[in-house]
Amino acid sequence: MSSILDREPGKRWPRSQRFKLSVKGAEAEVAYREMVTAARGGDGRAAFDAVRAAWATKVTVEPGDGLFLAELQSKPLSVEELVHALEPCGTTKKEIKAAIDRLTDRGMVDAV
Repeated sequence: MSSILDREPGKRWPRSQRFKLSVKGAEAEVAYREMVTAARGGDGRAAFDAVRAAWATKVTVEPGDGLFLAELQSKPLSVEELVHALEPCGTTKKEIKAAIDRLTDRGMVDAV
């Protein structure tokens, strides 16, 4: 008997599925937040982008994934809730779904 966590790549998560940070994800989110805070004293957007790229390389994710980890830091959320929360950032549902797949594959986000 297979579970939702054993799903094959490319399959859809149930609409009501919520996601939360794992211990590994919480550690990556803290590192992301610290790096972003440190970048505030740098040379604007270039410093911010460089810091995000360095963080992403270190934890083997995409630079934008820190945003998703930060959003999941406070409580479990569904994809739809993430879409609503990140709408002001211009993040698309497709980007969120790809990030959730990436972050679950790397053990940073758990389905609950």
